[in-house]
Amino acid sequence: MSRKTLLERLDDLVGWTGIPALSQRPPRRRPLHWPATLALVLAFGGAVVATALGIDSNGYWIGYAALITGFSIGNFTSIFGPLKPPASLFERVDEWDRSVRSQAYLVTFGVFAATVFVGLFAMMWAVAFGPISLSLRHISILLFLLMTILTTTPTAYASWRWRWDDDR
Repeated sequence: MSRKTLLERLDDLVGWTGIPALSQRPPRRRPLHWPATLALVLAFGGAVVATALGIDSNGYWIGYAALITGFSIGNFTSIFGPLKPPASLFERVDEWDRSVRSQAYLVTFGVFAATVFVGLFAMMWAVAFGPISLSLRHISILLFLLMTILTTTPTAYASWRWRWDDDR
């Protein structure tokens, strides 16, 4: 009969919680077709509605709520989506993962650049023809939309572009 030391007993206690087993295997990556698409549709639609309608109408707040909902969903899709983080400690990133990530971010850059162009035009219009409070709200709408694009478009593109093993 061998007696366990204090450190061995503490190791057994931590092993009993199941947390070390969770950290031993990589998280399951899956394509998120519809959540990512829904997040982008809500964000773009909400931004258009909030920008097109004035501050005085209730439609502005409905559009802004849709934009924030899309932003929130988009943040979760980037966490649980198919793209592995570039400097992951728990997941092995190979050449295919790097290629998928780079192609997804190239598409994201195009969408981002087009949205910046349209958004700057809308902000200049708001500054020229509207009150300053309207242009400040346009800036916040544009910033939330751009953050949603940066977090969600790579996941949406990677989910729709390639066939994943878990997607059957």
